[in-house]
Amino acid sequence: MDSPQWFILNHIGTPAMRQAATAKRVVDAFNSRENTTLELFAPTIVSVTANGNNMVQTEKPFVFHYVFVRGVFEDIKRLCALPNGFSFVINHGGKERYAIVSDRQMEDFKMIARAYKNNLPILPLEYVDLEAGDKVEIIEGAFPGLVGYFIPKQKSVKGNIVLQVTQNLGTVAYDINARYVRVLEFSKKSRRGYDQIDAFVPKLYAALRKYFSGEELSYKEIAPMTLFYRRMHQASFGNFKIEAKLFAILTAVCRILGDVEGMIKSKSQYDRRSASITSPEIKAFVMLTEAVLKKDRNIFAEGMELLGCKPETESKSLNQLREEYEWYNTVF
Repeated sequence: MDSPQWFILNHIGTPAMRQAATAKRVVDAFNSRENTTLELFAPTIVSVTANGNNMVQTEKPFVFHYVFVRGVFEDIKRLCALPNGFSFVINHGGKERYAIVSDRQMEDFKMIARAYKNNLPILPLEYVDLEAGDKVEIIEGAFPGLVGYFIPKQKSVKGNIVLQVTQNLGTVAYDINARYVRVLEFSKKSRRGYDQIDAFVPKLYAALRKYFSGEELSYKEIAPMTLFYRRMHQASFGNFKIEAKLFAILTAVCRILGDVEGMIKSKSQYDRRSASITSPEIKAFVMLTEAVLKKDRNIFAEGMELLGCKPETESKSLNQLREEYEWYNTVF
C-alpha cells in the first residue's frame, strides 16, 4: 500500500457541527501539521423541506457517516490514530484488510454524488430568472400551492413575483412575495433564446473554474444551471451553429451537475451539429469547455491558438473567452 489510494473511512464528527466541514478542517490541519497531501471527499446533499410555514435548506451527508480520503496507507493510519473521529472501515469480503476504492470508481461515484446534490426540483426564486409565460407553482409564500403563469413585473408591483391565474370565472393577477417555486412548464413563446445563452456563459465560466479546481458549487450557482438545462435542452433555433454552441454548453452543464443521461444526450446533439461551426471563437469556446472537463492540456493549447493575438478592440464575449484562457493557462 505504498501508492496513494482512496480509503473508505468512518467519520463521527461532533454533533454540533456539519460532518463535511468538520472532516475537512481535521484533514486540512493534519496536512499542514504533518506535511502530507491527503485528499478528502465527503459528499453531501441539500434538501428543501417544510418547517411550519417556512422552507428550510438542510445539508446532509450523502453516505451516512462515511467519507473518502486519498493518500498512502501510513499517512491514513496516522490520521486514524488521532482522536479526531476518523477510523478505518474493515473489508470483510475482500483481499485487502481495509475498504478501498479505485480512482476510476471514485470518479464514477463523484459523478453520482454530484447528481444527487445538484438535483433541485424546487428552485429559490432569488437565484433564477423566469420567462414570461412560464407555468410555476408557489412552494413558499403568501399563496403556497398556487399555480399560474409568470408575467413580467411592472413598476407599481410590490411583490417579487406576479402570476396570472386562470379560474372558472376569469383571469386574476396575483402579486406575491415568494421564496421557492417549482417550474411546471416553460413558456413556448420565448424569443430571448440567443440572449439567454449569452447571459448564461459567464455563469458557466464560473462553474467550470470551480469544477476544474475540485470545489463544490453553491446552491446559488446550481439553481440557474439547473433551470438553464431544463429550459434549453429541447430548444430549437433553426441554426445549427447556434445550436452546436448551445449543446456544447449543455454537455458541460450536465457534466458539472453529474447528470450522465443529460450529458450523453447533449453530446449526441452537439456531434450532429459540430461540423457547422466555422467561427474560430465558437470553436475556441467549445475546446475550452472540453479541455477543462477532461483536464486536457493539448485541447486547451489548440483552442488557445485559435484565438490568436489580441486585437486593439474585440467583442465582449471574445474578451471574456480570452480571459478564461489566460486564467487556465496559469493553472493547467
